[in-house]
Amino acid sequence: MRAEVRVFGSEATRPTAVVLSPQVAARAVWVPAFVDLVCDPGFPGFPARETPASLADAATAGGFCELLACPHVDPVVDTPEHLSRTEPLRPPVRLLAAAALTVGLRGVELTEVGLLRQAGARALSDGRVPVADSLVLRNALEYAREFRLPVLLRPADAALDAVGVIHDSPLAARLGLRGNPAATEEIGVARAIALCRATGATVHLTHLGTARAVEQVVAAQREGLPLTASTPARNLVLDELALDDGRYDARLRLHPPLRGRADRAALVDAVRAGVLWVCADHQPRAPEEKDHEFERAVPGSAGLRSAFAACLHATRDLGATVRALSEGPRSLLGLPVGGWALVDPEAPWVPVPARGQAPDALEGHELRGVVLDLAAG
Repeated sequence: MRAEVRVFGSEATRPTAVVLSPQVAARAVWVPAFVDLVCDPGFPGFPARETPASLADAATAGGFCELLACPHVDPVVDTPEHLSRTEPLRPPVRLLAAAALTVGLRGVELTEVGLLRQAGARALSDGRVPVADSLVLRNALEYAREFRLPVLLRPADAALDAVGVIHDSPLAARLGLRGNPAATEEIGVARAIALCRATGATVHLTHLGTARAVEQVVAAQREGLPLTASTPARNLVLDELALDDGRYDARLRLHPPLRGRADRAALVDAVRAGVLWVCADHQPRAPEEKDHEFERAVPGSAGLRSAFAACLHATRDLGATVRALSEGPRSLLGLPVGGWALVDPEAPWVPVPARGQAPDALEGHELRGVVLDLAAG
């Protein structure tokens, strides 16, 4: 007999599609399915990284119903024609499109925002490629405001962002690796906040990693600016000390890099407080892209399977986790609850390599929280 399981935030219950032991049924809870605001599966253009089938598998395993796809594919999603090529995924998982802010993500010529919105773009994005020219970025934000589209930006100073492969700290010097300064993010956040204030556009900052950037976001939100921010789930569990083992593990070659321990603590506190949301930052990489010395490995990591467990493990707060992975992202994109994830918030779990799936930076780390099932809304 299938169990009736409680629904998060209410007295209601709903049946499961899986058979649970009495012990698991007593702990399990249905929560609103998650939304990834930063998903970069690599198709079209990079078939070795992932396929629609493997992406749907990863999303289902991680409890995600909606994935906002990055425009940084081949070709770049900068026209309505390219937008229409977004591939459907196996239900209940849906792939939504974020269109490019500038043509080719080159930071020079603005895209046709109105046409992209009509074609179904849910947001505009810099595709992790910072727009170097502040005048171009201001103009893009003004157009986005007129068409009521949120803008996703990875805050960074373009020149400093090109420097280094790990956090600029004594550890970088000890390992003999070039350091990427925290200042690149802090400068980028300050600029984004100033332009959000000047234009009134809805701005979401992705990939926050430093404590000082969090402080800037807190001040902007207290001011009442339409600005939100998120951090990758792995950044709540890992910091630069994960590299301090002499292995130069290319799975930890990420950009922006993992920051310091105090930064990680600030990120966790900000998620608990509702200041930051959380993204899976799903960037699968083919084995041949990672099979290099650390500096030459392509940055990125899969993240859909482990995001819920990483966030819950770090915060120890199911409510904060649901807000960060589901409620917040839905509010930004104007999405209703598209499905429900059945989770066991107390079960231990260690991510392991999955057949047909790209490596995850969190593989081998003991986390807390398991997704048992994903059902349509």
